[in-house]
Amino acid sequence: MNLVIQEKAPASYLPYLIFIISLLITASIAAFVWAENYSNLIDIDTDADGLTDYEETNIYFTDWNNPDTDNDGYNDGLEVKNGYSPKQPKLKMDKVDSDNDGLNDEWEIRLGSNLTVKDTDNDGYLDGVEVMNNFSPTSSKADKIKKRIEVSTKNLRLSFYFGDILLDNYPVSTGKPLTPTPLGNFSIIAKYPIKNYNIYPNTKWNLHFATVNGLRYYIHGAYWHNNFGIATVSGGCVNLRYEDVENLYNFTPIGTQVIVQ
Repeated sequence: MNLVIQEKAPASYLPYLIFIISLLITASIAAFVWAENYSNLIDIDTDADGLTDYEETNIYFTDWNNPDTDNDGYNDGLEVKNGYSPKQPKLKMDKVDSDNDGLNDEWEIRLGSNLTVKDTDNDGYLDGVEVMNNFSPTSSKADKIKKRIEVSTKNLRLSFYFGDILLDNYPVSTGKPLTPTPLGNFSIIAKYPIKNYNIYPNTKWNLHFATVNGLRYYIHGAYWHNNFGIATVSGGCVNLRYEDVENLYNFTPIGTQVIVQ
């Protein structure tokens, strides 16, 4: 008896290959269209106030359908451009803390935290408490972030950094030519909420950053002049407006690097 063995025809994978390629092409086209539409969406400014709908919804939490969310007579975009809160009439953004977490709205935006959520990273600590203690408010990691103060005696400005992020930039007055502010790399040695300086008693928010030839130098508030960012009038200390220095004092721990140049 002769057995006839019939070989199976080789399976054809071509239809499957065509189907998979079609799926990939369709997915690529869909992704491209979505990206184009998303790009257009984040550029939409429905109320024509100078802020996109995306910025109003996800960053500033203002009304994307109302050009003047706080009804103070100024468009939201104009207020943000000039440092004012679009949610609170006549207040600078650094004087508003929308979620009462100890961190002002301006710093929340610069740090990428949510200004309507007290604990952005949901780690059990308020955003303000984390930043005050050199931790990120947007990450639950326990890695400390170094702060830094840079003073420009030429431009009469003080810059305050949280890692590589510029938190704030303030006008200052530094030492006069005969009593210059010492240049160099220093660090905060001590903090005093109140100090008496000769004829200027009860001076608030004093950060001792250097001792040179027996003389102590401080970053502190000054209530006796208004030459911040304009002229050098101090005896060597770095003077700031009271409205600026309190926040700097509160968020600057002992050991913070100070660079004066």
